[in-house]
Amino acid sequence: MGSHCVAALLLLSISAYAQPGPTWHLTQSEHFELYSQGGDAAARSALLWFEQLRAFYLQKTGLAPENLRPVRIINFRSAPEYQPYRLGLASDAHFIGTENQDYIVMAALDARQFPTAAHEYAHSILHAAGLQFPPWFAEGLGEFFSTVRISERDCTLGGDLPARSQFLEHHAWMPLADLIALPPDSPLRANRETAAVFYSQSWALVDMLVLSPQYALKFPELITALSSGTPSSQALPAIYGKSLSLVTGDLHAWTAIKHQPVGLQGIQAGHILAQNVAIETSIAVTPLQARALMAEILLAAGDLDRARTRYSDLARETPQDAAVHAALGNIALRQGDNDRAREQWKLAIALGIQDATLCYQFAALGDRAGVPEAELRPALERAVQLKSDFDDARYQLALMEKNAGHYDAAIAHLRAMRTVAPSRAFNYWTAMADALLQLDRRDEARAASKKAMEHATTAVERARATQLEYFAVTDLDVQFTVGKNGRAELSTTRVPHATADWNPFIEPGDKIRHVDGALREIECSGAVTRFVVDTSEGPVTLAIPDPGHVQMRNAPAEFTCGPQKSTKVSVDYAISSAPGVKADGLVRGMQFK
Repeated sequence: MGSHCVAALLLLSISAYAQPGPTWHLTQSEHFELYSQGGDAAARSALLWFEQLRAFYLQKTGLAPENLRPVRIINFRSAPEYQPYRLGLASDAHFIGTENQDYIVMAALDARQFPTAAHEYAHSILHAAGLQFPPWFAEGLGEFFSTVRISERDCTLGGDLPARSQFLEHHAWMPLADLIALPPDSPLRANRETAAVFYSQSWALVDMLVLSPQYALKFPELITALSSGTPSSQALPAIYGKSLSLVTGDLHAWTAIKHQPVGLQGIQAGHILAQNVAIETSIAVTPLQARALMAEILLAAGDLDRARTRYSDLARETPQDAAVHAALGNIALRQGDNDRAREQWKLAIALGIQDATLCYQFAALGDRAGVPEAELRPALERAVQLKSDFDDARYQLALMEKNAGHYDAAIAHLRAMRTVAPSRAFNYWTAMADALLQLDRRDEARAASKKAMEHATTAVERARATQLEYFAVTDLDVQFTVGKNGRAELSTTRVPHATADWNPFIEPGDKIRHVDGALREIECSGAVTRFVVDTSEGPVTLAIPDPGHVQMRNAPAEFTCGPQKSTKVSVDYAISSAPGVKADGLVRGMQFK
């Protein structure tokens, strides 16, 4: 080959390699974002179809509109473009539901693919409703709902799916016991031929269960059983009173007949079609944004290694992009690298990420790692600023504020919580009671401690709730006691709240008597001073072994031994006397009147 030919081939190769990739455009409606490599007209038509599907499902299921999250649709222009993002070899479209976003990813999207779009959107509806079904039932429902047809006059479901019914006519069926037990990650679903059997047979079975007079009435029972986790192999025989072999026979008979679509009662088809759907003009997506989008769907699909590579490249090119660092943190967390996850999330928060969940997760991860609370508080504050009803974040922030002695702030966060989960109720109310006690709001603290008792489940928790209520009705004070060495010791105790005449010299074991009378004499002979008091019941002799261990009120500056001027007094004394002391009791308190 001549040099000119070689050069020409090289130029051709370079030219082919350098051809720009397909251009992405973003088209939006109220409830959907469509990233498409197709034309604007096709995008607008597809969004109108999705909005109609959404309206249909809202009427059909009764779901609250706020429960249906916006969906991000990724529409490649061809199967080769879709290939690197395919979930399985047999998948030409797929749905991914993450905590924050729902995705529908398709190899193509035009009027011929609208049934496929309806199938994938059915998965989004199930996800929004919190329903989890075994694969055969979920995919069978998706195929069944792909038959929806909306016209000016009516809406229909069911009817023949020629591609599925014809496939079943010419291929061996999977045993029903195997079909309903097939796990999500079965290799049979990765092979086009066996996957076609699975999808075709799942569609036929669900179609029969929904529409056949023999099965339709008990379909709601099946939904309840399967969504609660009852194995399909138990639910089908128990609900329909038929063995799997009899169900298989009915299924063959059902699929032998080409059924017509069924009109849906109560669906306002004209209203669905007449919706005033606003669709924004398509805007071009930059190559950098397109790469970020591809990294995003890889992460959503769980392809962590490829997603990390894509996001790492983006981080080098756009180091100030908070979303890129947030994604790298998510990947690190899922790969078990908690330190790197915190590092990336900290950077994302510093760059102004507007993701309340990420801020909370950063704080929770840091708390488990022993990060100082001062470093975590801003993240929790950002979380509740972004999402005022973020109860988990408010609860953690409340505990943090209480630990820091910011009791008013702690109570404000606790009271701002919309719901208190049963598993958290005891700790919630004890935290509330404790903070209120610190602010001396005793009535509120006592009410909170009673709430804590209602939610206590163990002896330890009940004891803690009882203690908090006790603290709410008592004050901390001091009291003299006799130590092991026989000497008086000052210790702390609790006394009824607002007790005005607390006497710290009354010891725990004392049997206290109170008398009113007149002080007749003070006997100072011997080691122990004795006071003789005339009472209505006769004279009482009371000893004071230690003058510093008696509460004196309105007493004279000093006492004179011997007879007294019959000064009126009130005396609290302990009946038991000290060893060797000849007296009726020991004076604990004396008030001179």
